[in-house]
Amino acid sequence: MNNLNRDNESAILGLISSRRIPHTVIIESADKDERDSAALLLAAGAVCKADERPCMSCTACKKAMEGIHPDIFVPEPSKNLKSGILSLKDLRDNYLSQMSIKPNEADIKVYIFSEADKLLREDSQNALLKTIEEPPQNLLFIFTVESSKSLLLTVRSRARIITLRRSEITDTDSEELAAEIAGGIVSAHEYDLLLTLSRLSDKDRLRAALTAFTEMLRKALSFYSGIPTSDESVKRLTRKLNRSKVIALTEATNEAVSRLKTNVNIQLLTTWLSSQYRRITWQK
Repeated sequence: MNNLNRDNESAILGLISSRRIPHTVIIESADKDERDSAALLLAAGAVCKADERPCMSCTACKKAMEGIHPDIFVPEPSKNLKSGILSLKDLRDNYLSQMSIKPNEADIKVYIFSEADKLLREDSQNALLKTIEEPPQNLLFIFTVESSKSLLLTVRSRARIITLRRSEITDTDSEELAAEIAGGIVSAHEYDLLLTLSRLSDKDRLRAALTAFTEMLRKALSFYSGIPTSDESVKRLTRKLNRSKVIALTEATNEAVSRLKTNVNIQLLTTWLSSQYRRITWQK
């Protein structure tokens, strides 16, 4: 139920379902988009109040995945510094001073330090240590890094380290992902599409899925021309959409694939693509 491969999904969801999420978690991976998405999924699981977390359907989960939950904070670099660093002063004034305040909506406050090794200098990491050592019950720190060794040993020793592992993408995987995209498009629930696309945080994985989906759209166009198909996902698309909408979906998909060739933010791209798909499929 997320954009990670099965092993990584099990690692994150297993931690959530245990109901024993540590106060500090370090997520390390060679892929920035993947580790950031894993952190967001963990944060959603922390603020979700359903029996099975994250349920991905409650208001808390939706806000978390859309980056608007009032109890999930992503500290940003100081504006007066060009090096991408959060100054010790800004850390204390804008974040540390607020950590003892009760959450707004959830039972916990979550702080996601993305690219923590670049964001936090040693003095800032040391400033966080007191809270990490004696954390309030309603506080969760998530650090994302390429390698946990880039953080201070004193921080690492007090954290649960999760190493995300990449998996090879097979043709079957791509076809299954394409089928999920098609399912999100024809779903009566608008949020299903955004959720499906938000799971594809790895650039290669997204490219493979969109390539397979393009082939599915091609089959749909052939079906309109009288060529039969046994692909159930294609049949669902043709029952829901007319030819012009399938052509528009193809153009939007091709545009997304082109953007993948640039240094694009995957989360922003999938959000954009979801809005394009919704606009095409829901318009009269």
